[in-house]
Amino acid sequence: MSHSITVLKSKLHNARVTHALKDYEGSVALSPELIKLGKFSMHEQVHLWNITQGTRLITYVMEYEGNEEGIICVNGAAAHKANPGDRIILATFAEINSQESKDWKPLIVIMNKNNTQKG
Repeated sequence: MSHSITVLKSKLHNARVTHALKDYEGSVALSPELIKLGKFSMHEQVHLWNITQGTRLITYVMEYEGNEEGIICVNGAAAHKANPGDRIILATFAEINSQESKDWKPLIVIMNKNNTQKG
């Protein structure tokens, strides 16, 4: 019997927060190359798991409006749960048919301290 399940779509593992702005509407702003690297969509729900602090939260992706690369800016109330330098995991999920799950391969990108792909 086929049914819908939620699976890990993609994640950036061991990335680092570069900015935290408490006086801002909630979201996580990523530089364009990180959005592309993680195959994230604008306004897509994203889980932010803070390895450093042991906290978890859910927000959405938006594009960082500067020219710098490697930017992960946690905004609004979420900024109380992440500080610059914190190691984090950004994860997104997808709904798929259970029949597809045995062949499903999420995108997992291991990051280095400069917020670029390790390796």
